Amino acid sequence: MNELKESDAIVSSLPAPLVSVGIPTFNRPDGLRRTLECITRQSYRNLEIIISDNCSPGPETQSVAEEFQKNDSRIQYFRQDKNQGPAWNFAFVLEKATGEYFMWASDDDEWDKNFIKSLIFLLENNKKIGMAFCNIVSIDSYSRIIRELPSFEVFSGVTSHDTIANYLKSPEFFGKANLIYSLYRLDICKEALKACPFTDHWGSDMCFVLGALVRGGICIDKRVLFKKRYARETDIPDHADMVIARNPVFYSFDFLCTFTYITDNLKAVQGTPYYFFTLAILIGRIPKSFVIFCLNQFHNILRNIIKQA
Repeated sequence: MNELKESDAIVSSLPAPLVSVGIPTFNRPDGLRRTLECITRQSYRNLEIIISDNCSPGPETQSVAEEFQKNDSRIQYFRQDKNQGPAWNFAFVLEKATGEYFMWASDDDEWDKNFIKSLIFLLENNKKIGMAFCNIVSIDSYSRIIRELPSFEVFSGVTSHDTIANYLKSPEFFGKANLIYSLYRLDICKEALKACPFTDHWGSDMCFVLGALVRGGICIDKRVLFKKRYARETDIPDHADMVIARNPVFYSFDFLCTFTYITDNLKAVQGTPYYFFTLAILIGRIPKSFVIFCLNQFHNILRNIIKQA
């Protein structure tokens, strides 16, 4: 509580830089409504909110956007003539941004009302840092917490071999892809995306995050101010199933994606002092990835044999 009061006092005494919020959306009007409710009610008010509708079928998505737009002049709405894929849509809202800071907001997540204010506080007081985020939890279709994730504090600080090593070695299952929803200095975000554009390759989002980390480092607010929705067909109103990593040491990147995953990570760090450092760490992780792959294959074969017995 004292931390929040301190950030309120400091932020209110600073000029309010413009924050661009990019919302790429497609055919999820209910999710878009929840997102707009969270973003438009942020305690930090100097925002431009950029919605890109990737040619959703039907009028529902556009109706939600225009409903909010009527009551909030900060909202810009773009409807694309054809669906060009999520990677293109993410890049589009970034291209339209004019603020000093930028963040992406998915159309299915939830944010604390002080999310942006708290991250602005961190970046305004740490000029050498390029991005800021918080700790997170996963929620189900009914907004109930179903998974607690390890703290991201181990990645926090100015860019260094230690912070980059901690990021590269962290199992992909532990939610580090969600750092893509950080608040960035706009120039850092654009540099990272230029170096490592989003693709349909597995892990592309984590490679982009690496590109941003090596160019600016990250500050982490210790509080949980962001909830990542993990909607499942098994979700029911009267019961929430927790997501548990029962044996975390047996999680690694997908062995079948080794070549593209390493290649994309190297694209992200190209032109920085961390190229060969990144290569060495990822090569060092291959044996574990291979062992996990073999064990999973053996488990699947064994399970099929038991089923047929």
